[in-house]
Amino acid sequence: MKLQNIRIIVSTANFRTWLSLGAVLVCLSLCCAMPSATAAPNGRLAYAVNGFDENLGRFDWNLYTTVLRGTKDFKGLPLNHKGMYPSWGPRGELLYFVQWDAGQADIYSINPGNPKNKKRITQISGTYRFLSVSPNGQKLAFSGWTMEQAPQENQIWVLDVPSGDMEAVTEVPHFGWPYSFWGISWAPSGKRLVFSLARPGWLEQLYLLDVETKEIEILTELNKDFYPVWAPDGERILFLRWNREFDTFCTIDVETKTITPLFDVDKATGYWGDWAPDGDYIVYSRWGTLYVYNFETRETEELLEVDGSIFVVSWLRDITNLPVESRQKLATTWGQLKRPTNK
Repeated sequence: MKLQNIRIIVSTANFRTWLSLGAVLVCLSLCCAMPSATAAPNGRLAYAVNGFDENLGRFDWNLYTTVLRGTKDFKGLPLNHKGMYPSWGPRGELLYFVQWDAGQADIYSINPGNPKNKKRITQISGTYRFLSVSPNGQKLAFSGWTMEQAPQENQIWVLDVPSGDMEAVTEVPHFGWPYSFWGISWAPSGKRLVFSLARPGWLEQLYLLDVETKEIEILTELNKDFYPVWAPDGERILFLRWNREFDTFCTIDVETKTITPLFDVDKATGYWGDWAPDGDYIVYSRWGTLYVYNFETRETEELLEVDGSIFVVSWLRDITNLPVESRQKLATTWGQLKRPTNK
């Protein structure tokens, strides 16, 4: 049996028409399948609200959470615990916070899904502020001094959650005056901390601390920079810079030290910011209102308003993938600055 040659003739005009139609269909299918570049903010927020406590008969700081999911009608859910400086543990199973009682502070944890029972974490009371939970949930970093110490011994502490042991990881010379810390945040690697410290001359500068070696690196100088928060990618840090007429939210590149101003805000209105888990947004507070800033559009949108003043806000983040930080650093003491070295 012989196979006969079969000639297929297609007109050029029809072929071009079919080809164009196919290209349009492919483009439409891709557009429908691909999500937008920046997804809507999601996750869970925890924050402290200064409002009137009917049980105490006075104003106090109380803890709230808000779930960001599938709607714009966001609401504040009270956890019925007084406290400040809320900080999420991994996967949101625990929320850590500082609670004051009779002039002394302790750190506690609660399960946000069942917040009736709280667990005391610190074994000794003190004056504690600016709490931050390590990415693996095993360490807590905060500033302050114990009830056995004087305010002049204000330092940064790291507490081991399983054992309860805590250690001062800085030896900042205060020269008899308790210079204040103004924010602490863990690097996503869990190896370093960024913190703000008030120095002589009414300056507040940012520093990086290697938790293992205790080496300190100067990040910013000759400004008033405070409330630092490390980005999920480990490459940037969000902070607030004081100016005479207004304050400015900025980011700084950890390696190059390049500072990028984001937007200006009114002064002294209780601002505090945190990153979204994917790094595409930041949330910040102004009086009793939370706002979300979109890095892609550079637009700010009001999220929700509560009855009271919001100070600290924490955005629940995932630690599935941790970035690897460079081993290059500037090692410094309070009197000397060394050149960059590669290990």
